[in-house]
Amino acid sequence: MDRNRGPAAPVSHFPESDYRFGAGTLRMRVERIDWNRPVLYDNDNWYEVDGVEVTADGREIGRRQALVRGRSLAALPRNSRP
Repeated sequence: MDRNRGPAAPVSHFPESDYRFGAGTLRMRVERIDWNRPVLYDNDNWYEVDGVEVTADGREIGRRQALVRGRSLAALPRNSRP
């Protein structure tokens, strides 16, 4: 935990079939989801997600943007402001 920022967001796991573009499971601390601009792909809504990618053992890799299938984001909270 960073004293100035509070606790880190939980790590979300997205299987390869639920994000574009990459290989293997994407592990990410999601910081923002652009709910206002869905992209229709494979007959599903996908959303631009920003956050920090982490390794399987929790080490930070760095900033990451990904296009993620909407149904895999259903459990994540919606942004309070656009």
